[in-house]
Amino acid sequence: MKITFLGTGADDWDWQNPTPGTRKSTCSLLEASVLVDAGPCVLAGLADAGVKPARIADLLVTHTHSDHFNLDSVMAIAGAGRRKLRVWGPPTIADVLSDGLAQVDFHPLLPGDAFRVAGMKAVALPANHAVVARSSEQPLHYAISGRGARLLYALDGGWLCAKARRWLGDFLRGKPLDAIVWDATCGNTFRDWRFAEHNDLKMIDAMREGLVKLGIASSDTLHVFDHVARTLWPTGAAACRRLEERFGGMVAEDGLVLVVNENSR
Repeated sequence: MKITFLGTGADDWDWQNPTPGTRKSTCSLLEASVLVDAGPCVLAGLADAGVKPARIADLLVTHTHSDHFNLDSVMAIAGAGRRKLRVWGPPTIADVLSDGLAQVDFHPLLPGDAFRVAGMKAVALPANHAVVARSSEQPLHYAISGRGARLLYALDGGWLCAKARRWLGDFLRGKPLDAIVWDATCGNTFRDWRFAEHNDLKMIDAMREGLVKLGIASSDTLHVFDHVARTLWPTGAAACRRLEERFGGMVAEDGLVLVVNENSR
Protein backbone atom coordinates (compact mmCIF):
# COMPACT_ATOMS: atom_id res chain seq x y z
CA MET A 1 0.00 0.00 0.00
CA LYS A 2 1.42 3.33 -1.04
CA ILE A 3 0.97 6.26 1.35
CA THR A 4 1.86 9.81 0.32
CA PHE A 5 1.89 12.35 3.13
CA LEU A 6 0.63 15.52 1.44
CA GLY A 7 0.61 17.52 4.68
CA THR A 8 1.65 16.69 8.23
CA GLY A 9 0.97 19.76 10.37
CA ALA A 10 -1.45 20.44 13.20
CA ASP A 11 -3.52 23.63 13.15
CA ASP A 12 -0.97 25.87 14.89
CA TRP A 13 0.99 26.37 11.66
CA ASP A 14 0.40 29.64 9.77
CA TRP A 15 -0.99 28.64 6.39
CA GLN A 16 -1.91 32.18 5.46
CA ASN A 17 1.72 33.31 5.65
CA PRO A 18 3.80 30.17 5.11
CA THR A 19 7.59 30.27 5.43
CA PRO A 20 10.18 27.64 4.48
CA GLY A 21 9.59 24.63 6.69
CA THR A 22 5.89 25.31 7.27
CA ARG A 23 4.00 22.02 7.36
CA LYS A 24 0.78 21.85 5.35
CA SER A 25 -2.52 20.82 6.96
CA THR A 26 -2.59 17.09 7.59
CA CYS A 27 -3.86 14.95 4.72
CA SER A 28 -2.65 11.76 3.08
CA LEU A 29 -3.10 9.93 -0.22
CA LEU A 30 -3.55 6.16 -0.24
CA GLU A 31 -2.52 4.51 -3.48
CA ALA A 32 -3.38 6.92 -6.31
CA SER A 33 -7.00 7.82 -5.68
CA VAL A 34 -8.01 7.70 -2.00
CA LEU A 35 -7.58 10.89 0.00
CA VAL A 36 -7.76 11.00 3.79
CA ASP A 37 -8.95 14.46 4.84
CA ALA A 38 -8.97 17.60 2.71
CA GLY A 39 -8.01 20.71 4.61
CA PRO A 40 -6.96 24.13 3.32
CA CYS A 41 -3.58 22.89 1.98
CA VAL A 42 -4.72 19.76 0.16
CA LEU A 43 -4.65 21.23 -3.35
CA ALA A 44 -1.11 22.50 -2.82
CA GLY A 45 -0.13 19.10 -1.44
CA LEU A 46 -1.56 17.30 -4.46
CA ALA A 47 0.25 19.71 -6.79
CA ASP A 48 3.56 19.13 -4.99
CA ALA A 49 3.04 15.37 -5.35
CA GLY A 50 2.23 15.71 -9.05
CA VAL A 51 -1.29 14.37 -8.57
CA LYS A 52 -4.19 15.99 -10.42
CA PRO A 53 -7.38 16.47 -8.35
CA ALA A 54 -9.32 14.63 -11.06
CA ARG A 55 -7.56 11.40 -10.03
CA ILE A 56 -9.17 11.47 -6.58
CA ALA A 57 -12.14 9.10 -6.50
CA ASP A 58 -12.68 8.75 -2.74
CA LEU A 59 -12.30 11.05 0.26
CA LEU A 60 -12.23 9.60 3.78
CA VAL A 61 -12.97 12.28 6.36
CA THR A 62 -11.87 11.86 9.96
CA HIS A 63 -13.85 14.86 11.26
CA THR A 64 -14.96 18.35 10.22
CA HIS A 65 -12.45 20.55 12.01
CA SER A 66 -11.40 23.16 9.46
CA ASP A 67 -7.82 21.92 9.17
CA HIS A 68 -9.13 18.49 8.09
CA PHE A 69 -12.23 19.44 6.10
CA ASN A 70 -12.22 22.60 4.01
CA LEU A 71 -15.38 23.03 1.95
CA ASP A 72 -13.71 24.98 -0.86
CA SER A 73 -11.01 22.33 -1.20
CA VAL A 74 -13.54 19.49 -1.24
CA MET A 75 -15.68 21.21 -3.84
CA ALA A 76 -12.64 21.90 -6.03
CA ILE A 77 -11.71 18.21 -5.97
CA ALA A 78 -15.31 17.17 -6.56
CA GLY A 79 -15.57 19.46 -9.57
CA ALA A 80 -12.36 18.21 -11.15
CA GLY A 81 -13.44 14.65 -11.92
CA ARG A 82 -15.85 13.22 -14.44
CA ARG A 83 -17.64 11.19 -11.80
CA LYS A 84 -18.97 12.28 -8.46
CA LEU A 85 -16.42 12.27 -5.65
CA ARG A 86 -17.28 9.59 -3.10
CA VAL A 87 -17.09 11.12 0.37
CA TRP A 88 -17.02 8.86 3.45
CA GLY A 89 -17.22 10.04 7.04
CA PRO A 90 -19.38 11.17 9.97
CA PRO A 91 -23.03 11.92 9.11
CA THR A 92 -22.54 15.55 10.19
CA ILE A 93 -20.56 16.10 6.98
CA ALA A 94 -23.93 16.49 5.25
CA ASP A 95 -24.57 19.65 7.29
CA VAL A 96 -21.21 21.13 6.29
CA LEU A 97 -21.63 20.26 2.62
CA SER A 98 -25.13 21.72 2.54
CA ASP A 99 -25.85 22.74 -1.08
CA GLY A 100 -22.68 20.97 -2.21
CA LEU A 101 -24.16 17.64 -1.17
CA ALA A 102 -25.66 17.20 -4.65
CA GLN A 103 -22.17 17.36 -6.19
CA VAL A 104 -20.75 14.38 -4.28
CA ASP A 105 -21.72 10.80 -3.52
CA PHE A 106 -21.87 10.90 0.26
CA HIS A 107 -21.63 7.75 2.40
CA PRO A 108 -22.24 8.44 6.12
CA LEU A 109 -20.31 6.19 8.48
CA LEU A 110 -20.86 5.24 12.09
CA PRO A 111 -18.23 3.55 14.25
CA GLY A 112 -18.02 -0.13 13.37
CA ASP A 113 -19.26 0.34 9.80
CA ALA A 114 -17.31 -1.71 7.26
CA PHE A 115 -16.95 -0.63 3.65
CA ARG A 116 -14.77 -1.03 0.57
CA VAL A 117 -12.72 1.66 -1.09
CA ALA A 118 -10.47 1.29 -4.15
CA GLY A 119 -10.68 -2.48 -3.84
CA MET A 120 -9.56 -2.40 -0.19
CA LYS A 121 -11.50 -3.36 2.93
CA ALA A 122 -11.98 -0.71 5.60
CA VAL A 123 -13.73 -0.13 8.90
CA ALA A 124 -14.59 3.11 10.68
CA LEU A 125 -13.41 3.30 14.30
CA PRO A 126 -14.38 5.83 17.00
CA ALA A 127 -11.72 8.43 17.79
CA ASN A 128 -11.29 10.14 21.15
CA HIS A 129 -11.52 13.68 19.83
CA ALA A 130 -13.99 16.49 20.38
CA VAL A 131 -15.65 18.59 17.68
CA VAL A 132 -16.96 21.32 19.96
CA ALA A 133 -18.97 23.24 17.38
CA ARG A 134 -20.85 20.06 16.48
CA SER A 135 -21.24 18.14 19.70
CA SER A 136 -23.07 15.27 18.00
CA GLU A 137 -20.18 14.47 15.67
CA GLN A 138 -18.17 11.32 16.30
CA PRO A 139 -14.69 11.68 14.72
CA LEU A 140 -13.33 8.56 13.07
CA HIS A 141 -10.15 6.62 12.62
CA TYR A 142 -9.82 4.12 9.78
CA ALA A 143 -8.40 0.61 9.55
CA ILE A 144 -7.69 -0.38 5.96
CA SER A 145 -6.59 -3.73 4.54
CA GLY A 146 -5.50 -4.31 0.97
CA ARG A 147 -2.67 -4.03 -1.54
CA GLY A 148 -0.61 -6.32 0.67
CA ALA A 149 -0.84 -4.25 3.84
CA ARG A 150 -2.90 -3.59 6.96
CA LEU A 151 -2.97 0.04 8.08
CA LEU A 152 -4.44 1.96 11.01
CA TYR A 153 -4.86 5.68 10.29
CA ALA A 154 -5.42 7.16 13.75
CA LEU A 155 -5.62 10.95 13.83
CA ASP A 156 -6.89 13.21 15.33
CA GLY A 157 -7.39 11.51 18.66
CA GLY A 158 -5.85 10.73 22.05
CA TRP A 159 -5.48 7.14 23.28
CA LEU A 160 -7.52 4.39 21.62
CA CYS A 161 -11.13 3.82 22.64
CA ALA A 162 -12.09 0.38 23.94
CA LYS A 163 -14.57 -0.11 21.09
CA ALA A 164 -11.94 0.92 18.56
CA ARG A 165 -9.53 -1.66 19.95
CA ARG A 166 -12.22 -4.37 19.86
CA TRP A 167 -13.41 -3.62 16.32
CA LEU A 168 -9.81 -3.32 15.12
CA GLY A 169 -8.99 -6.76 16.48
CA ASP A 170 -12.07 -8.24 14.79
CA PHE A 171 -11.13 -6.55 11.52
CA LEU A 172 -7.56 -7.91 11.55
CA ARG A 173 -8.59 -11.49 12.40
CA GLY A 174 -5.39 -12.35 14.19
CA LYS A 175 -2.97 -10.68 11.77
CA PRO A 176 -0.93 -7.71 13.03
CA LEU A 177 -0.91 -4.24 11.53
CA ASP A 178 1.90 -3.45 9.13
CA ALA A 179 1.77 0.28 9.89
CA ILE A 180 0.06 2.78 12.18
CA VAL A 181 -0.16 6.48 11.37
CA TRP A 182 -0.48 8.02 14.83
CA ASP A 183 -1.79 11.35 15.99
CA ALA A 184 1.40 12.64 17.60
CA THR A 185 0.33 16.25 18.04
CA CYS A 186 2.06 16.76 21.39
CA GLY A 187 5.40 15.21 20.42
CA ASN A 188 7.77 15.35 23.39
CA THR A 189 5.72 17.95 25.27
CA PHE A 190 4.61 15.49 27.93
CA ARG A 191 1.71 15.93 30.35
CA ASP A 192 0.27 18.72 28.20
CA TRP A 193 -3.44 19.44 28.74
CA ARG A 194 -4.19 18.23 25.21
CA PHE A 195 -3.51 14.63 26.28
CA ALA A 196 -7.27 14.02 26.50
CA GLU A 197 -7.70 14.17 22.71
CA HIS A 198 -4.16 14.16 21.28
CA ASN A 199 -1.15 11.89 21.84
CA ASP A 200 2.37 12.56 22.95
CA LEU A 201 5.16 10.08 22.18
CA LYS A 202 5.04 8.42 25.61
CA MET A 203 1.32 7.76 25.14
CA ILE A 204 2.02 6.16 21.77
CA ASP A 205 4.77 4.05 23.31
CA ALA A 206 2.37 2.75 25.95
CA MET A 207 -0.32 1.94 23.38
CA ARG A 208 2.20 0.20 21.14
CA GLU A 209 3.20 -2.18 23.94
CA GLY A 210 -0.44 -2.94 24.65
CA LEU A 211 -1.24 -3.57 20.99
CA VAL A 212 1.69 -5.98 20.69
CA LYS A 213 0.41 -7.96 23.71
CA LEU A 214 -3.00 -8.17 22.01
CA GLY A 215 -1.52 -9.29 18.70
CA ILE A 216 -2.90 -6.21 16.95
CA ALA A 217 0.64 -4.94 16.32
CA SER A 218 3.99 -6.69 16.26
CA SER A 219 7.57 -5.71 16.95
CA ASP A 220 7.91 -5.09 13.21
CA THR A 221 4.92 -2.75 12.83
CA LEU A 222 5.95 0.60 11.38
CA HIS A 223 4.93 3.58 13.54
CA VAL A 224 4.55 6.97 11.86
CA PHE A 225 4.20 10.12 13.99
CA ASP A 226 1.91 12.58 12.19
CA HIS A 227 -0.12 15.77 12.85
CA VAL A 228 2.95 17.59 14.17
CA ALA A 229 2.26 20.70 16.24
CA ARG A 230 4.66 23.60 15.67
CA THR A 231 4.53 24.63 19.33
CA LEU A 232 4.79 21.15 20.89
CA TRP A 233 7.60 19.53 18.91
CA PRO A 234 11.28 20.52 18.96
CA THR A 235 12.67 22.55 16.10
CA GLY A 236 15.34 21.09 13.86
CA ALA A 237 15.71 17.81 12.02
CA ALA A 238 18.38 16.49 14.38
CA ALA A 239 16.08 16.74 17.42
CA CYS A 240 13.31 14.91 15.54
CA ARG A 241 15.73 12.14 14.52
CA ARG A 242 16.65 11.63 18.16
CA LEU A 243 12.97 11.25 19.02
CA GLU A 244 12.57 8.73 16.20
CA GLU A 245 15.36 6.64 17.72
CA ARG A 246 14.08 7.00 21.27
CA PHE A 247 10.47 6.08 20.47
CA GLY A 248 10.99 3.65 17.61
CA GLY A 249 9.09 5.40 14.87
CA MET A 250 9.24 7.78 11.95
CA VAL A 251 8.27 11.44 11.98
CA ALA A 252 6.08 12.17 8.96
CA GLU A 253 7.21 14.94 6.62
CA ASP A 254 5.33 16.72 3.85
CA GLY A 255 5.96 14.81 0.64
CA LEU A 256 7.06 11.58 2.35
CA VAL A 257 6.12 8.49 0.31
CA LEU A 258 5.97 5.07 1.99
CA VAL A 259 5.21 1.70 0.43
CA VAL A 260 3.97 -0.50 3.24
CA ASN A 261 3.57 -4.27 3.01
CA GLU A 262 4.17 -7.38 5.08
CA ASN A 263 7.79 -7.55 3.93
CA SER A 264 8.46 -3.97 5.08
CA ARG A 265 7.48 -4.63 8.69
